[in-house]
Amino acid sequence: MKLRPTTPYSLPPPPSLLLLLVLLAVLLAGCAAPPTKPVGEYFWPPKPETPRIKWLTQWSNRYDFGAPNPIISFFIGEERTETLRRPTSVVADSAGSIYVADGEQGLVFVFDQEKKALRFLGEGILAGPVGVAMDNKRGIVFVSDSRLDKIFGIDKNTGNLLMSIGAPKEFSNPSGMVYDEESERLYVSDTQNHAIRVFDRDGKLLLKFGSRGFEDGEFNFPSYLALDAKGRLFVVDTLNFRVQIFDREGKFINKFGKLGDASGTFTRPYGVGVDSEGHVYVVDSAFNNFQIFEENGGVFLLNIGNAGRKPGEFYLPQGMYIDKQDRIYIADTLNHRVQVFQYLKEQGAGNQETGSKE
Repeated sequence: MKLRPTTPYSLPPPPSLLLLLVLLAVLLAGCAAPPTKPVGEYFWPPKPETPRIKWLTQWSNRYDFGAPNPIISFFIGEERTETLRRPTSVVADSAGSIYVADGEQGLVFVFDQEKKALRFLGEGILAGPVGVAMDNKRGIVFVSDSRLDKIFGIDKNTGNLLMSIGAPKEFSNPSGMVYDEESERLYVSDTQNHAIRVFDRDGKLLLKFGSRGFEDGEFNFPSYLALDAKGRLFVVDTLNFRVQIFDREGKFINKFGKLGDASGTFTRPYGVGVDSEGHVYVVDSAFNNFQIFEENGGVFLLNIGNAGRKPGEFYLPQGMYIDKQDRIYIADTLNHRVQVFQYLKEQGAGNQETGSKE
């Protein structure tokens, strides 16, 4: 009997080497190179007009602080890639650190500028965070939780729970918040109760205003809040497609906005903020942009954004915050990031490059 020729083949690698090769293949497939921030400068409006808004940066994960490549991280024991999944609101403290509520992960992400690191608040405390507000004097981050129907005060450094606000059935889906450091009051949108609740620094209810309706001082699912330098409260009255303005005691002052698909109108307004010159900014999730209005909201000035993933583009954005340096933070929800812009005041704006890069 003749021997038949056989198909050439190679011996399999030793089991340990084979396992290593499979592991590397999986990591390379599922863990691409760390995402990088966009480069370049972006301004609105484009030239030849004078720029008024400049894109600064974005924040989404620990790689934003220069963390190692995920493959290297795996082999030194760092397996998690902490990335925003569903950011709903954002606030910054006096040191420039950024606090972002992630409703999907039940956490507040802290992009700590002093330590150049990403850390977390709310583990074991939060279930469905929506709104965040900051008491800089005491270092307290207030977080509204729409699943637990409570407000939590968390130490921004230690993560310890300092207070819990909300009796049983007091809230129904609390959302947007703002803390007034001058009056030491916390304002909360009690969304499904169509009201605003106001608490003192220790969580005691001071007043409540609003009910469901369409008249001045009435609401239809209020969401996000902001205060201006004059102590006026701006309430996004989402399903009335408007913003209402009140004094600190809940007295109605003014309103603006209506349903529409043109500039200056709203379809799904959410985030709101006011800069140092009194301009009012409103995020519209359906438009994938934010619009800017003059001080009392009566005159539309500019809109920034459209659907997409580039700087200045959005995918169902929600919350907004403007700090004392006129930096504008937008929770770009389904792009899993926070985008940061700068309002350029009239003085010195001519020294900035104009135009908007694509």
